[in-house]
Amino acid sequence: MTILGYPILLVLTILKHDFIVSIFSPAAHESIKKHPKYKDASLWGRVWSAPVGQLYLQGGLEYQLQEGYCMPTTLRNVLKSIKSVDAKDIPEAKRGPSVPEKYAAKIDAIGHTVSTVVFGSDGYIAFVEALKLANDPNYRVALNFLRSPVFGINRPSFAPHNLLMALAGGHFSNIVGYLEDEDLVAVFDVNHTYGPYLVESRRLFDAVNAHDFQSGKTRGLIVSQLH
Repeated sequence: MTILGYPILLVLTILKHDFIVSIFSPAAHESIKKHPKYKDASLWGRVWSAPVGQLYLQGGLEYQLQEGYCMPTTLRNVLKSIKSVDAKDIPEAKRGPSVPEKYAAKIDAIGHTVSTVVFGSDGYIAFVEALKLANDPNYRVALNFLRSPVFGINRPSFAPHNLLMALAGGHFSNIVGYLEDEDLVAVFDVNHTYGPYLVESRRLFDAVNAHDFQSGKTRGLIVSQLH
């Protein structure tokens, strides 16, 4: 990876300069792990006691079995929180394409939701309006984001592997609530090394507004309305 990493980064810098700048600027910030409310128990008590939080707990939240299973695991968590969904209709977690549009198509094909993708490029106001729907039992909100604008770049930051992960390490997880008075988003990260945490909306927006090199689009929130 060390041998190949630097040439790849050089090519990306030349061809995708604007993308890289949009990612590295927010990624240079301090990790949210140092935020005093990152894992605040009393605030999480509010999240879990809210109607949507209760639905997720009753459904049984799960973590991904291995790296690369974040999208299907996020989808399973949403479906398990919907009481009208039969367990046999919940697909097993399998590795597959991980872009917001494919997530939306897959969950809607099961027949209980109509989903819309709110891309980072739609702007911060649209992003916050989508976050508010995470508190409505008639909606579920999934998150596709880049981890580095939230947690920074792994050390040593000059290592090619860490730089490449900072640029391309996209991830799916569940938004299980939004504490609007605190402006904190409750994320249930399906990677067990992170788990549930709270992050300020603007910081999370930066992670969603990061471009996906494969699709050329920004990442996004997938808002699924139940029917």
